[in-house]
Amino acid sequence: MRKFLALALFLFLLQSVAFAAGAGPVKIAAFDPNEAVKNSEPGAEAIKQLEAKLKPESDKIERERKEFIKLQENFQKQAFGLAPDARQDKERELRRKEFELTENMRRFQNAANREQSSKLSEIERVLGEAVRDYCAKNGVTLLIAKVPGITYYVEPSSDITKIVTLELNKAWHKRSAK
Repeated sequence: MRKFLALALFLFLLQSVAFAAGAGPVKIAAFDPNEAVKNSEPGAEAIKQLEAKLKPESDKIERERKEFIKLQENFQKQAFGLAPDARQDKERELRRKEFELTENMRRFQNAANREQSSKLSEIERVLGEAVRDYCAKNGVTLLIAKVPGITYYVEPSSDITKIVTLELNKAWHKRSAK
C-alpha cells in the first residue's frame, strides 16, 4: 500500500512537472548522493580523517569486547565448580561488564555519528549547490536521489552520479579558493 501511494504521488508530481515545463521536453536524471559524497575528494578526505580520529576509541572498545568474551568463556568453564555465592558474584560482575561494554559502544556510536554529521554537513551543502547549478545548466527538470528501498532501477544513461561527483569536486575547490 505504501509503495503504491508513493508511486501514485511520484507520478502525480511527475505530471505536474511536465505541465510546469510547458510542453517542453522533460529531462529526468538520478544520482546517488551517498556515493557522490563518498567518492568525491572532500568526502574521501573527511572519511579518512574521521577514521583516523575514531580509530583509537574503536580499538579500545574492540579490546574490551574481546576481554568480555574471554571472561564469559572462563565463567562458563568454571561455573559448575563454583560455590553458589561465588557464582552469583561472577554473574553480577559479568552483567556489570556487559552493561559497561554496551554503554561504551553506544557512546562511541553516538560520538561517531555526531562527528560524521559535522564533517559531512559542509560537503552536503556544497553538493546541494553543485547539483542545483548542474541541473540549471543542463536543463534537468527532475532530479531523483537513488535511495535503497525506494529507487529500484535507474536507466544507466539517466544516472549522473559520476558527473555530480566531478561537479562536487569542482565546487569544493572553488569554495576553498574563496
